[in-house]
Amino acid sequence: MKADSIHLFDFLGNGKTIFEIPVFQRNYEWSIPQCEQLFNDLITAEKENQDHFIGAVVYVTNSGEKMSHIYRIIDGQQRLMSLTLLLKAISDVDAENKDEIEEQFLTNKYLEANNHLKLKPVDHDAEAFFAVMNGKEYNQPSKVIENYNYFQKQVADSGINASKLYEAMDHFDMVYIELTNEPGDENPQVIFESLNSTGVSLSASDLVRNFLLMSLNSEDQTRLYKEYWIKIEQFFTTTGFTEFLRHYLIMKTHALVKKTQVYEIYKKFYQNNNLNAEQALVDLYKFAGFYNEMLNAKTESSEFNRILKHINIMESKVVYPYFMMLLDMQQNSEIDWDKLINLAHIMESCLFRLKACRHATNGMNRIIITLCDKEKTKSDLQKNEIYRLNRNFPDDAEFKESLLEVNLYKLRNNLAKLALVVLEENRTRETINFDNAQVEHVMPQRLNNDWRLEGNNADKINEQLGGTIGNLTLTMYNQEMSNKLFSEKKEYYAKSNVSLTREISEKYQRWDKDAIIDRTRELSTELCQIFAKPDIKKEKAEDIVGEHAIDEEVDVTGKKPIRITLNDRDYSIDSWRSALVIFLNYVWAIDSRNFEKIRQDDSLDTKLFTHFNHPAVLANNMKIETNYSATTIVAIIAKIADLCDISNEVKYTIK
Repeated sequence: MKADSIHLFDFLGNGKTIFEIPVFQRNYEWSIPQCEQLFNDLITAEKENQDHFIGAVVYVTNSGEKMSHIYRIIDGQQRLMSLTLLLKAISDVDAENKDEIEEQFLTNKYLEANNHLKLKPVDHDAEAFFAVMNGKEYNQPSKVIENYNYFQKQVADSGINASKLYEAMDHFDMVYIELTNEPGDENPQVIFESLNSTGVSLSASDLVRNFLLMSLNSEDQTRLYKEYWIKIEQFFTTTGFTEFLRHYLIMKTHALVKKTQVYEIYKKFYQNNNLNAEQALVDLYKFAGFYNEMLNAKTESSEFNRILKHINIMESKVVYPYFMMLLDMQQNSEIDWDKLINLAHIMESCLFRLKACRHATNGMNRIIITLCDKEKTKSDLQKNEIYRLNRNFPDDAEFKESLLEVNLYKLRNNLAKLALVVLEENRTRETINFDNAQVEHVMPQRLNNDWRLEGNNADKINEQLGGTIGNLTLTMYNQEMSNKLFSEKKEYYAKSNVSLTREISEKYQRWDKDAIIDRTRELSTELCQIFAKPDIKKEKAEDIVGEHAIDEEVDVTGKKPIRITLNDRDYSIDSWRSALVIFLNYVWAIDSRNFEKIRQDDSLDTKLFTHFNHPAVLANNMKIETNYSATTIVAIIAKIADLCDISNEVKYTIK
């Protein structure tokens, strides 16, 4: 590695040099504010007649044809493109120095590669850049064109002679870091990560892309980028790509992955599995395809697509890692579509019940992580899934009681509309497009005097039951019915093509508290059947021996621990007591301030540090109580792990 400061013109003036921006780098994205700052820096350098630091550029050197040099830019490409556009803008105004600028700093007169141009942009920007450099028209939207035009106008309107601006650019001072691919030289990826350690400018997907492609030669970079990465990228927005990577890693590592940890965990996964770039990209491409199918509910199975649409409406992507695994198993003929659909429907039913009962669904994260570990599942996916979900799965009584009370209409994610659509689909046995349908309140949300006169306590009934499922239906003419009385609405309902709505006119002569409760109970019973809870008694769980995450819900009564794993390091143990001691020593070692958090929690402080019947002494000489059951010790470790934000680092193995 070589690093030093250098003037811009000394850097750009190297003969037979191509500054190549690798295909996997981001497109040129500088906007007018960044260009404005660069031009202001130039004005300052001209007025003060002194050097001005403009940043750093990092590149890997390679030899090219006809004794040329290829500088593959790994950091600083946005600034380098902008400086080139600024120089071109000056040359187009400064007739006196035009030839000198272009021959010295913008082109390679004796090198035909890259159309004689020194800078080689990514494909996305190439056509616009070549148009600028050759004085040709380019009519498509482009940051390259936009910023070149901005610089050209600023040069013309600055009031400073273009030749003076050209001379002032020689005051631009920069730092270069030159790397090679020679053995023993610094790894370009390590340098790149150090320069981008704040993580502000680059997303996790940017970092993963660079990690996979940066160390390859130009030919392999181009091939793998075009064959895999660019196709994956087209599936997602930037944030969607990072979320896919997070779910992919949850599926692969069977561990909790936070958004901020995606890149580091991906690197670790890549290295632990001895992957190469192509193997990694092939796998990412396959699962990105599954993920895209789920996002758009466009798999080969119409029934699975229906379930996906419902889950997407509920915004329950927490299940995506598990569903990706199932799609892969289906593709590999490990399970058929009927099995996959059955597993997905059980998950859908649990999610809908949790939402309708207003229970938090964040506990599903750990369940999904466990279900993604096929080794634990052993012989029967369905038995394992039902067992894992059972504790979280609201039963029929709770589900019906909630539907009698909850204002389903006001719950997030259009849950009321989803329930009504599912009920209608259950009647017709068809997937119906209700995108344009509206949820109709039979008793209106805002009552008029006619409604108040027609029924006793109408306002109180509306307040208590107006948003429940029994008072809701689907219609295409919500505005038309407005606040009409029930006797008038019945005429519309009788003509409806929605069976749910027609039934109201057929079954009820008046609309009051009794009618709403009756219909709520009827629809709740039907929803219980649609979103059924499987009978755990009929589905015996797989044996729980083996490894478990600390926040996984497992009954460890009577089980013997043989190992606790902390941040991928295994510790052999012969008792739950020793597991607690080793864990607390680890907590102290990684950050002694963690013990302050533990002591501030009253229940933990009381259990560990107040009374001693069977004490143990930690490495820091603190005494703790250890005379607790297996269940209590696991609960203590789980609570401390959550308190210290290290739950994903803690696992234990039982036999």
